[in-house]
Amino acid sequence: MAIIGGTFVLFSGLVYFVFMAAWLNVFLIAGELRVITAIAGLVALTVAALNIKDYFWFKTGPSLSIPDAAKPGLFKRMREVVASGSMGPMLVSTVLLAIVANSYELLCTAGFPMVYTRALTLADLESWQYYAWLAAYNVIYVLPLLAIVTVFVKTMGARKLTEAEGRLLKLISGFMMLGFGLLLLVAPNMLTNALASILVLAVAVGASLVVAKVAAPRQA
Repeated sequence: MAIIGGTFVLFSGLVYFVFMAAWLNVFLIAGELRVITAIAGLVALTVAALNIKDYFWFKTGPSLSIPDAAKPGLFKRMREVVASGSMGPMLVSTVLLAIVANSYELLCTAGFPMVYTRALTLADLESWQYYAWLAAYNVIYVLPLLAIVTVFVKTMGARKLTEAEGRLLKLISGFMMLGFGLLLLVAPNMLTNALASILVLAVAVGASLVVAKVAAPRQA
């Protein structure tokens, strides 16, 4: 279970790295065009609105979650991985599953990688530094996935993410994208300031916890 889960996580990170490298090169070619930054900001605000909406009206209206129509195919591939039996076919099936699953996910979570790559291109860096920062992003991206795999292995699948926890993550993500989207539109150079980015993250988490505490009685 640990080997299969680790393989899935590894290739998930690789798929995301390739995707973000493509975004990076698009932004580098576009250069300092203000309209590109404005478009990225508007996309971030759209992502923010949809994620915040999902907290209050889950599975209602447009969403950036993996569509229900795509889930049966993913589940079928997961069952095929388990049914493979021997390690070699299981690993190959896992790699293919990681590519397919993350292709769906990329359509749902493109906002933050886009903001990150745009922030990189606003900084004056060497070519290798751009890719080093992309690699750093993807290492951080896979850490929660590794944590999930670790918990799943230790509990043999007994611990699962609840709907309430998933909605809270959506809310935090929405507030994060709201903050970064506003910075892209109003003060894009602030995204290269580490303290400003940390402040956005802290405010997003704090605001989400407050909203969740206030909204919980009404949802119950």
